[in-house]
Formats: sequence, C-alpha cells, structure tokens
Amino acid sequence: MLKRFLGYYKPHMNILIPDLLASVAVALLGVMYPVITRWMLNDLMLRPRAMLIVWAGLVLLVLYALRALLNFFVQYKGHVMGVRMQAQMRSDLFAHLERLPFKFFDNNETGKIMSRLTNDLFDVAELAHHGPETVLTGLFSIIGSFVYLSTIHLPLTLIVFICVPILVAISMVLRKRMQAAFRASRRATATINAAVESSIAGVRVTKAFTNATKEQEKFERGNAEQVAAQTRAYKTMGQFHSSTSFITDAFNVVVLIAGGLSVHQGAITLADYSAFIVSVNIFLTPITTLIRFMESFQSGAAGFERFVDIMDMPPETDDEAATTAET
Repeated sequence: MLKRFLGYYKPHMNILIPDLLASVAVALLGVMYPVITRWMLNDLMLRPRAMLIVWAGLVLLVLYALRALLNFFVQYKGHVMGVRMQAQMRSDLFAHLERLPFKFFDNNETGKIMSRLTNDLFDVAELAHHGPETVLTGLFSIIGSFVYLSTIHLPLTLIVFICVPILVAISMVLRKRMQAAFRASRRATATINAAVESSIAGVRVTKAFTNATKEQEKFERGNAEQVAAQTRAYKTMGQFHSSTSFITDAFNVVVLIAGGLSVHQGAITLADYSAFIVSVNIFLTPITTLIRFMESFQSGAAGFERFVDIMDMPPETDDEAATTAET
C-alpha cells in the first residue's frame, strides 16, 4: 500500500524536492537561535562588545526572515502538491467507479461513495503534504539539536535522550487505539452522508407517502452513531496529547534538576546551563511534533485504505458469450 501511495508523488517531483530541501533548511535555521544565544552568554556579554551583540541579533533576524520565506514556500507549494495529488486520486477513483458492476452500487449507498471521493481524499491530501516535510524536518531538527546539545554538556544530553524511548513507547500504544477510533469515525461519517443523500434524493417520495418521521428516525440513528464514533476518536486523541505533553513536561523537570545539580557541582557553567535550557526544547519539540503527526497520519492512512478498497474491486467484464450489438 505504501508503494501505491508513493507512486502518486512521481508526477510532482518538481515540487516535492524543493519542498523537502526548504524543510531541511527551516530545520537547520531553527538551531541558530540557541547557538547565537550561547555565544552571547559565554562571550559577548562578559566583555564590552555592545556592537557585536547588536550585530549578532541582526544576523539572527535576517536568518529568521529567510526562515519565514522558506516556511511560506513549504506551506504554499506543499499544499498545492497535495491538492494535485488529491485531484489525481479523485480522477482515478471516479474512472474506476464508472467501470464497476451494478451490484457494487446496489450494495453501497451514494453518500458513502461520495464520502470517499471528498472527505477521505482530503485527509489523504493533507497526509501527502505534511507527511514528508514533517518527518524530514523533525529528523534533521532532532539530529542537529542533539549534536549541538552534546557540545554543551554530553551527560545532560544523554539524560534527555534516554527519556525519549519512554515517550515513543507510550505513543505507540495510544496510536493503535487512535487508529481504530478514526477508522470507526470515517465509517460513521460515510453512513450519515449516505442517509442525507438518500433522504434528499427521495424527498418527493417521502412527502408523497408522508414518511418524514421514518426518515428523521433513520437520520437520527446515523447522527447518533457519528457522534459516538467521533467522541471515541476525540477521547483517544485527548489521551494521546495529554500523555505526550506530560512526558515532555517531565523531561523539562529532569533537565532542570540534573542541570541545577551540575551547576552546583561546577560541571557546567551557568551560561552553558542557560543555553542548554533554551536548546532542549528544540530537541524535544520535533519529537513531540512527529508523535502528534500520528493523528493526521492515522486519518490520512484510513482515508487511503478506503480509497484502495474501491480501487481493488474488479471492474465489470463482458460475458464470454456476449456479442457486439449491431448499429
């Protein structure tokens, strides 16, 4: 399935490659703030170098301006690529629907089919855009910040790094629950779309037979199912976010205690400790971003699975005894 998903990137390599390069540049520029901060704390502020302090700030401002331009490119062009991939998938799905036998449409309500053409593929497009850049930016940010933190104080860096598997393990457990919940939410959304489409398409029949009450009851059942499914999905999402946030906060407490003891013992200067505190979030933030990316990943993956389910259905074929109609 992954190979099929990646295949939709091929026509858009002219956007994907610059988008990924810009994402890497954004990640690397993000490390410049703690680097310059440490330099100012350890060197410039201990000597009368006021102009160098100003110039260092101006250089950092220019780098931030460059980072803003790169972020604009990533957001704009990346979303354009996602929309184009969505359009291609939608075209492929519609063309395949045209070739499916009548029994498929007998067994699948129109609203559910439309949900796969719209809602599901929108989530797939979001995954197509945010997936590569989030993963690449996160990895470069983690590696770059880890290397930089190691130059400040290796023991403190290792303490932070050892805590990461705890965060990943808890996230993987909650990810499975969230995946199942989002799949159920997608099915419930498709059900209510089907109910609305059926009721609106047959409104004349409903009025003719004064069947509005039955239609309302059918809609309310689907509506309640959708509310329950989304409630379960948001519950697992809430557990996911609160757990990861707590562990990240615990990391900061560990760094605060370990760093404070290191300063007390003279193993690290106060300036380096201040720089480490500023820099540690640059290491932790991409980790939590990658973990929380699972939310959109699950939603997009569920949408692509539903897309593939239809694309893998065999098209209608002519009977072996069929003959061409004469005109």
